[in-house]
Parts: sequence; C-alpha cells; structure tokens
Amino acid sequence: MRLVTLFALALTLSGCLALETKQEDFYTLDTRYLQLCRGTSNTCLELALVAPGIALADPIEEAYGQQLTSPNYPLSLAKMMLEPADGSYSAKPADESGRYYVLPINDKTTVAWNTLNNIFDWIYPDDNN
Repeated sequence: MRLVTLFALALTLSGCLALETKQEDFYTLDTRYLQLCRGTSNTCLELALVAPGIALADPIEEAYGQQLTSPNYPLSLAKMMLEPADGSYSAKPADESGRYYVLPINDKTTVAWNTLNNIFDWIYPDDNN
C-alpha cells in the first residue's frame, strides 16, 4: 500500500512540475499599460522602451514594414502589433474589456520582443558583465 501511495504521489508531483515549466506559445499585449508579456506570465517588457530607444527600433520597423510615429512611439508600436499592415496575423481579444490581446509568436512579434529586450539592455546595462 505504501508503494502505491508513493508512486501516486510521485506521478502527481511530476505532473505539477511539468505544468509549471510549460512555455506558452503566444504574447499578451496589455493595451492599458502598454506592456508585452510572454503568455500569461509576469515576464513583460514595456513598450515605453521604444521612446528612448527609437534609434534601435529599426528591426521592428523593417519586420512590420511600417514606421513608428511620434509623438507617442509606444502607442504607435501597440497599434502596429495589433494590426500589422500586411495582415499576416490577427490579434485576438483575451478579455471582454478589450484591454488584453493575444498575439501569436511569429517572425514579427519575436523581432519586437527581442528589440525591446535589446533596448532594455542598452538602457539598463548589467554592470556585472
């Protein structure tokens, strides 16, 4: 009986651990706070990074075939990501309020994510490297 209980416990724990490490294959765009997040996680980047890092945003503009426009670069990026000019993907509302949108992980959204990450690293360099 003990062996069966231990086996059941091991299966339960391994199932829970597998769920925690599952990577979600989409981004979530928060249109209120202008943040791009991996899936439903708290791993997010602020679109506001493009304002001081506009000189580094060329990869995003090239990927989307559009220019980020002033005066509000973060809002321009959000609109670009919600409705790409070439219609290559569709953003889907994730809630009834229209605050959150689900974006697929693809060549365009990955370039946006990586570029925002690069701008973050440029603004906040790791002093330990």
